[in-house]
Amino acid sequence: MKNISRLLFVVCSAFLFSGLAVAQSSKPAPSGPSLATTMQFLQEKLNEQGKLNWATHYHDSADNTNWIYQFNFEASKVVADAAACTIAYHYIIVRDAVQISDSDASFNLHDVQDLTLSTGDQRQNKNDVAAGHPTWDAKVVPPVFDLIVRGKENAEFYFFFFDEDTANRVTKAMGHAVELCGGSRGSF
Repeated sequence: MKNISRLLFVVCSAFLFSGLAVAQSSKPAPSGPSLATTMQFLQEKLNEQGKLNWATHYHDSADNTNWIYQFNFEASKVVADAAACTIAYHYIIVRDAVQISDSDASFNLHDVQDLTLSTGDQRQNKNDVAAGHPTWDAKVVPPVFDLIVRGKENAEFYFFFFDEDTANRVTKAMGHAVELCGGSRGSF
């Protein structure tokens, strides 16, 4: 009788612990396209943007002055690697015909803390206030939509779009890829 009781205890314990293990590891899988499909979409859409040119018109209400900066931005050679959960790219930024950046960048989707989609006006005005210029007002022409990817230690990666629908679709796909790679859902 003792052997049967021990056997039942062992079987019941094994069943209970296996059930707990399954319950703990069975987070619902994110629905939607696979990581490979999502990363391919991101790579294609980000590479399609090409060179974007816009003007940022400024007005300072403190002294009633106005000025304009001309910007060119190009992200190229975008590689979205599903196996490594990384996005790598090359970017060039030019302001008023002076190149201010020509760099390679990459980030791991697992490290993404936040995705923000805003207009160029919103981003620039927020940055100007943070830099101590609350009286500056910026207007980006033509309108630009900015996807800001924030990683660990406040690292920021920017992607720009003229088309709002494309910007929204890429932001949604980026959030899905982050989730599939185990990153933070943050505010997206």
